[in-house]
Amino acid sequence: MKQILFKLLFFAVVLCSHSILAQTTVTGTITDAAGGETLPGVNIIEKGTTNGVTSDFDGNYSIDVAEGATLHFSFIGYTPKEVVVNGQTTINIILAESAEALDEVVITALGIKREVKSLGYSMTELKGEELTKTNTVNPVQALQGQVSGVSIGSSDGGLFGNSKIQVRGVSTLNSSNNQPIFVIDGVILENGTSNESADWSSSSNDYGNILKNLNPDDYASVSVLKGAAATALYGSRGINGVVLIETKDGAGSKGLGVSVKQSFGVDHVYKQPALQNEYGPGTLAGYIGYGNKDTNGDYFSYDTEQFYYNDDGDRTLINHAGGGLSYGPKFDGQPIIDYDGNVIPYSANTNNMKDAYDDGFNSNTSVSLSGGNEKGNFYLSDSYNTRTGTLPNNKFERNSMLFSGSYNLASWLTANASVSYTTSVSKNPRNDISQSFFDGTFERTYNTEKYQQEQYWLASHGGVTNAAYGDEFANAPNRGLWFSYEKNNQERKEQVTRPIVRLTATVADWLTITAEGNMNFYTTKYEQKDLGSGYAMEGGYYQLSHADDVSKTGKLTFNFTKEFSEDLKGSLLLGGEIWDQEKSNTRVNTDGGLIVPGRFYLGNSKKTLQSSGGIYATKQINSAYFMADLSYKEQLYLTVTGRNDWSSALVYTDGTGNNSYFYPSVSTSWIFNQTFEMPKWFSFGKLRASWAQVGSDTDPYSINRGYSGDRYELSGGFAYTNSVNSVLVDRSIKPELKNSFEVGADVRFFKNRLGIDFSYYNETITEQIGQVPIPSVSGYNGLLTNVGTLTNTGIELSLTGTPIRTDNFSWNSTFNYWKNTTKVKDLHADYGAYKTLGGNINYGNFRVGSVAYEGGEYGVLMSDAAIKEYQATDVNGNEIDSPNNGKNLLTWVDSRRGAYFQRTGVATEVGKIQPDFEGSWNNEFRYKGFSFSVLLDARYGGHIASYSSRYGTAYGYLEESLRGRDAEHGGVTWTSQHADEQGREYSDGIIPDGVFEDGQMVTTPSGSSVDVGGMTYQEAFDAGYVEPTHASYYNYRINSWGQGVVNPDWFTELKYIAVRNISIGYNLPKSVSSSIGASNLYLGLNGRNLGYLYNSMPNDINPESFRGTSSTESYRERAFAPYLSSYTMTILLDF
Repeated sequence: MKQILFKLLFFAVVLCSHSILAQTTVTGTITDAAGGETLPGVNIIEKGTTNGVTSDFDGNYSIDVAEGATLHFSFIGYTPKEVVVNGQTTINIILAESAEALDEVVITALGIKREVKSLGYSMTELKGEELTKTNTVNPVQALQGQVSGVSIGSSDGGLFGNSKIQVRGVSTLNSSNNQPIFVIDGVILENGTSNESADWSSSSNDYGNILKNLNPDDYASVSVLKGAAATALYGSRGINGVVLIETKDGAGSKGLGVSVKQSFGVDHVYKQPALQNEYGPGTLAGYIGYGNKDTNGDYFSYDTEQFYYNDDGDRTLINHAGGGLSYGPKFDGQPIIDYDGNVIPYSANTNNMKDAYDDGFNSNTSVSLSGGNEKGNFYLSDSYNTRTGTLPNNKFERNSMLFSGSYNLASWLTANASVSYTTSVSKNPRNDISQSFFDGTFERTYNTEKYQQEQYWLASHGGVTNAAYGDEFANAPNRGLWFSYEKNNQERKEQVTRPIVRLTATVADWLTITAEGNMNFYTTKYEQKDLGSGYAMEGGYYQLSHADDVSKTGKLTFNFTKEFSEDLKGSLLLGGEIWDQEKSNTRVNTDGGLIVPGRFYLGNSKKTLQSSGGIYATKQINSAYFMADLSYKEQLYLTVTGRNDWSSALVYTDGTGNNSYFYPSVSTSWIFNQTFEMPKWFSFGKLRASWAQVGSDTDPYSINRGYSGDRYELSGGFAYTNSVNSVLVDRSIKPELKNSFEVGADVRFFKNRLGIDFSYYNETITEQIGQVPIPSVSGYNGLLTNVGTLTNTGIELSLTGTPIRTDNFSWNSTFNYWKNTTKVKDLHADYGAYKTLGGNINYGNFRVGSVAYEGGEYGVLMSDAAIKEYQATDVNGNEIDSPNNGKNLLTWVDSRRGAYFQRTGVATEVGKIQPDFEGSWNNEFRYKGFSFSVLLDARYGGHIASYSSRYGTAYGYLEESLRGRDAEHGGVTWTSQHADEQGREYSDGIIPDGVFEDGQMVTTPSGSSVDVGGMTYQEAFDAGYVEPTHASYYNYRINSWGQGVVNPDWFTELKYIAVRNISIGYNLPKSVSSSIGASNLYLGLNGRNLGYLYNSMPNDINPESFRGTSSTESYRERAFAPYLSSYTMTILLDF
């Protein structure tokens, strides 16, 4: 592939060498059509390149361009102009005011180009070159902080994992996928989600989805359609919003041009969470069985400041002490024996978690050719992207090619065709190294750089070092983890082919007919090779799988235009569409280990191969649609659309079903500053409003009963089974339906130096499809039916301004704010008190689940591990007043001489998924050829449950676990009066802030038994009934699996301000670029995810390291996605 790339580059450079050297200097003055004043700050761009300048304070400009080039003149508030140079050296331009980009054309639904002023809904269009600066694999990440109303979060999937994107909240109650579709040149791609269980898996194995196969260098523009009126023409697939990506096609090119782009990047883990560096390995107070002994020969089981000694009386590190706890003695720098038997200082390896990661490197080489004349145009590109991640053997490679062109077959007939072909390889996405620093696998004394070395985990016989086999270094922590990373391999190869053909016939000046066909072939091949870790590589595993996702679309449209009068104009679009999709997969894997260790092929299985597969989803949607436009005096616009879908997913086997549904929309806009005479400082005013109805069906086969077969290997052969669909279907089930209302305003002042764009929307999504429980005697597990209604309400605000603009310097600033609230208006009664959406309320590592209940917000978080509150009662059990009512309820453990908080034991509301609001602030500064931009984005509200913080605190590894461990960290100092303590002094006491339950008995230090029910811990301590709870026991208990409660150590409201992106660019002078035969030479440096100005997460956990990207699961953090910054240097040459 590298040879092909080189040949393409060489061919392009040679082919263009003569035209490259031919340069023309064009100068001129730009003036205002109304008053004749000169216009400073006008953008002059050589079309099809990044070569551009701005006019100076006197409206003058000078630009070096290729012969035959086209100059594009644009300025906010004025109608842009294009002029072909044709040998001219002086071109003076007069620009006419048109308010804010009144004649600007953007891409809307179905690829229809419309004027911005005519739109009755909110949308945002971004230039492709702005998004490519971020150098991200997934295009979703490049949108972060760029568009109001669009919430984006990264998963912990690493180098090429999925990202979560939601547009204006949640539309579907029963589906975890509430993400918008992506439409690439008219081809719909589904943005899949990652739903790995945060409860039971620390390794997400997130390979991403089809979006990572897109080449950002091919983007011409990216548009986000947010409201239902904007997406109604996409029918059921547009219910969650639409992201439109238009690729380059060479339009506007004159002659042949070549663009070469090379970027190099580094990914760097710059920070680890707040790990404590004061205490080493050791178990909890009350459990210690090592160190010094009393006069009776018993260990001082509550004294955590004791070392473990070997038989020679030397201090020795404890591997996985107490199950992996770090409540041992304070670091003193004195000698101690390490896990490998060598003597080291007893001190913390302060950055041992960060040291587990490497720097990741990436390179992207992109070459494109474009050209055109009066007959047509074309664009051809090839891009090769290779990356290494920060994890061992984590790699990504992508090769992407695109051809797009247009040709005028006749004066009335134009053909457009494009084909893209991409292959990619994703390797080893696991991300569970970090968890090892929280769950006790790696101690604070662990030397990562040392124990990563092969000699400490790979035995001479080929497996993992093991004391049972007499292997050296068999005591080093978690040898199996490094063995797995270095010796096992998981690889997914993907191939995407996307051909598009379109014919456009201009039958008359009032009628255009377009026929289009497109396909998307998405193939994945997965291979897993696990080397046996037992003696002589005993064990092992091999798997092969293959999946195909093929979609085909055919469209036919008729576009009518009519000018009724000089003031009244209209158009009508009529269309039909057929969309068909088929998904299939196969999987085969070994069982019982490999016969010959280290040999990976299916015939090497010890037991009979396991296999599965088939065509698991076919679906077809037939559609008819229309769009009618009216404009009056180019100041009042009305658009009406309608689409009817017929979905195969809602057809029963007998041919019946509610499978036909109609989606209408109405939108209007009014350019009121053209109706009324406004003050001179008022530049532009637009009011807009829209109403629309869109919907959604369900997955294929959901409403029809079916059978599946399987077989099981028994000692006497195979047993074959058949099973039937266990869900009963409501025969009157209806498609989900969203009714959306939106109003907004776009106003600009002071010659467009200040702008305000505001939107308010209200959506009601009825007939939610879901499964409700039914009695088991029916023979079914549930009933699939319509179960409820959701509502979305929200506001979006964008402020744009240009505080400074001179002939050489400009400062442009954009501030975005958005707030959305999704509520459950009604819910099927058979769900009971609530419907669980994600997680588990009363089990698992979190014991926190997201739920929906009638009248509440979507994604309310509940747990049975909330802290129970005290309520005083009389002797008859009746509630009575007490100053301690409402305080945390405590349980005493006599054998540990301490107390911890009680759980409620019933589902209790503890938080919510949805943020209160989100925002971003982007500032761009330009000085001559230099540019500098800074993007901040923020989230305020919504809760996060952090596995890392919970168990990292419980096990004593994070800074929160220092609470009370000595006087310096708030510990209470006391001398124990218990007989077995012999007057030992402690300074690790904690007085829990709570009240003992009624009837609670404690054994006092003197040995007597006393009822402390209704007393606070402080009161019981002051009375001499109890001594302080040892910090190690307290910190562990309140965060542990068995007795842990929801508390601020790990469950918190999420608030952050992120430095998302900083970019620096420089267009070198023409004298420099022309000296190497180029028309433009650009150098850029970009930094992404550079840190947080504010982070509310406890223990400084990464606030964006969510598990999965579904709308129901993204409140849980596990495995700590590291703080990762990305730096990219780019050079771009245009010829």
